[in-house]
Amino acid sequence: MKKRIIGLDILRVLGIIFIFCYHFTDSYIALGGTGASVFNVLSFFSLMSRPASLLLFIISGFALMYNSEDKLSLKDYFKKRFKGLYIPFYVAYFLILGIGVVLLKWSPWRVVPKRNFAYTILGIDGLAANFGPNYYIIGEWFMSCIVVCYFLFPLLAIGYRRFKYLTLSVLLFIYILLAYRVNPFPMAVFINPLFILTYFYLGMILHDRLAEGKTKKRLKMICIAVSAIILIYAVLEFLFTSNRLLPLSETGSEIMCACWSLALIIALRDVELSEGSLMLKIIKYISGISWYFILVHHVIAIIYFNIRGISSFVLFDFLIILIMSIILATIVKKISQLIWNLLRL
Repeated sequence: MKKRIIGLDILRVLGIIFIFCYHFTDSYIALGGTGASVFNVLSFFSLMSRPASLLLFIISGFALMYNSEDKLSLKDYFKKRFKGLYIPFYVAYFLILGIGVVLLKWSPWRVVPKRNFAYTILGIDGLAANFGPNYYIIGEWFMSCIVVCYFLFPLLAIGYRRFKYLTLSVLLFIYILLAYRVNPFPMAVFINPLFILTYFYLGMILHDRLAEGKTKKRLKMICIAVSAIILIYAVLEFLFTSNRLLPLSETGSEIMCACWSLALIIALRDVELSEGSLMLKIIKYISGISWYFILVHHVIAIIYFNIRGISSFVLFDFLIILIMSIILATIVKKISQLIWNLLRL
């Protein structure tokens, strides 16, 4: 069994924290919430949700190569993906749907054609929602993108082995075309699976440099410096939104986030924590439920605010929703494991 890379676990935890902050503030504002001192702090962290999302895609590509899933048969590979991706998705979906039906009287089947539930079965309802109504509840655009990335991984693995940099060039061409030239799709470029594939593949390539041994000290120091500079820039831009110091286009900001994500992975890849320490246990636990947490946290925030309403006790609401999301993520994981055992997966 390969050694666990604690640095990547730390990045997963940071990633879901920043994404949680984004969805918390998004839900708060959508339902009429206004600024508060704590809320303003959370708003800053929510700005980091984009590099956090990119981190998770890059880490996903890296992890598949690190675990040698490119060497599995197609049958074993897709069986493993069904077990790890779809079963938790289905469990979380029906738990959240049940909560919504009981507490908020949800009944999407009354207005949405039944056949559109096929998108949910495939796990791409977040993507398909750009083309018309369906039964999309959880998973966001992230679920759709990771489904596409995992589905195409065997093909990307062939390209990686035979034409590594040609494959990268093709993906970069699509990336640049969508970002700078033409976007024929009825969705934002930055949530398009064709665009996200580049980050996923970069994670696969990083495996060559980072999987074994220590990262060279000089490279690590450069990445730490780059990460710090970008973080300082983000802080200054947040503080001076009315008079931006160095305004970037949306695409420019995306490239900056991509550089930040890659630099963070290289900088933190070799981080170690004392075996048996409380911090290591917390990191491993949160990392272990990260996928389940991603599935449930946003809708938990929406349900909570719809029931409780908006209050000035922002920190209290934040902590309650965070705890509820961790508890439900743990429940989803336990039920998923039970189903795996029953199906002998």
